[in-house]
Parts: sequence; structure tokens; C-alpha cells
Amino acid sequence: MRSSPDQHDPDWPLYPETILRFSFDPALEIDLRKSPKEEELSRLRASGFGEGFAVLTAFDPRGQDLSAEANAKRKRDLDARLSKLGYRFVDVDACSPDGAHCECSVAVIMDQKEAIELARDLEQVAIFWFDGKQFWILGAIVEADPLMLPRSS
Repeated sequence: MRSSPDQHDPDWPLYPETILRFSFDPALEIDLRKSPKEEELSRLRASGFGEGFAVLTAFDPRGQDLSAEANAKRKRDLDARLSKLGYRFVDVDACSPDGAHCECSVAVIMDQKEAIELARDLEQVAIFWFDGKQFWILGAIVEADPLMLPRSS
């Protein structure tokens, strides 16, 4: 049985405030508090990420802080798993607006259902999903209605 988001991660209300920093060359930053700009969408398309993809992390399972070493190992394991399975992915830092907190994540081109299953396997509260136009927050180990971003007030 899945549970509510804030039972797992007290930072749940902050998820819609995330800034995504894609490690493209040059880097691309997308502020999830705003609708993606056409130039950002064009950059995603040009980088092969114009259709559906997930942004997910292996860090801090169930919203519980792990050591830097444990998180780094989980990230290496995720990268190896995605590479072995043949998925196209790129590193993304998912950061608070002030940059004080960032989680090493990946943008990975895969089916939404597979992405949620992977996030559940990694014991993640939620994923970000890009549908080709908008970003969403989708629950993984938690029950949550899909939340389209930017969040309306």
C-alpha cells in the first residue's frame, strides 16, 4: 500500500519549486515554477529529449537523507543499470531555487509506466515527467494526483 507524499518527505511541498539543470553542452536550466519557454523546448528537442522522458534520482530513498557516499553509490548503480538496459539518459541536477540543495538525477527516455516502476524500485517518493510540452510530478511510492507544473496558485 502506498502512502501520502508528506509522510515520506517533508520537502514534498517544495518539489514544484525545483530548478532542473541539464548537463547538455551548453547546459540547460529549466525553472519548474514557470512554463517552459519555446527556446528551452527547442533545446530539449535538439538534444533528443523533445518527447516523453522522466527525471528521477536514486538519492535519499523514501525521502530519508543518506550519506554523500551512499548516494554516490546509488547514482553509479542507477547509471550502470540504465546503460546496461540501453536507455538514453543525461545527468540533471534537481535543485532548490536558491541552489542550497541539489540532487543528482537523470533525465531518461523511457515509457512513463516503466519510469514509475523504476522510481518505486529505487524507493523514490515521485518523479518529474515531461510530456513534450509540460512537466508533471507523478507519485511513485506515494499516492498523489498527477500535478502539472507550474503549479497554479
